[in-house]
Amino acid sequence: MQQNTTSQTDGDAIDPRFGYVGTRDQEPPVEPDHTIDLQIRPREDVPLPEFYFEPTGLAIDVGDTVRFNLASPHHNVNAHHPAFGYTQRVPDGVPPFSSPILSAGEYWLYTFETEGVHNIMCAPHELFGMVGTIVVGSATGPGANPVGGAPAPSEQSRPPEFTAGLVLSDPAMDPENIVAEESVSWSDLAPESKRPLLAPIGEE
Repeated sequence: MQQNTTSQTDGDAIDPRFGYVGTRDQEPPVEPDHTIDLQIRPREDVPLPEFYFEPTGLAIDVGDTVRFNLASPHHNVNAHHPAFGYTQRVPDGVPPFSSPILSAGEYWLYTFETEGVHNIMCAPHELFGMVGTIVVGSATGPGANPVGGAPAPSEQSRPPEFTAGLVLSDPAMDPENIVAEESVSWSDLAPESKRPLLAPIGEE
């Protein structure tokens, strides 16, 4: 994978749509304000593992940079944005930001410049519950609405579904609670909010 070659002191290296990709042995162009790990954890007696962001909910300030660490491979960070065919769950004016699919040991930086609730996902694992909420400054905007309550620009726009919908509907993931707690761990969610609603072919 081609790596960014921008000067290590250049904050402009973090693109407003594509962020910045780095490797474990590479210093970031700016010091991140927060870190989120992208994880996979086996479930007992269930073929599908848990796919999740840790923390799953995070409150930050406008202009803060978040470092997303790939603790396990084949994840990305994607906005719940109409440009990708989803119901809008990011503030108005936010570009359709997305990282590439990353490998273990890589990281992705993104600077959140717009106030409000940003719902994020790992596109390959969203339906299995790999979604999160970043509240930037205040719990406002379309993402502050309950799942299914945000505006849909077209009939084809898809709200968070299956386990993704359960995760974002958990009381711990209420944006006001995230602001109050500052950080919400995957372990703070109720077990029923993390149950798999999809199964591999051949599994009941």
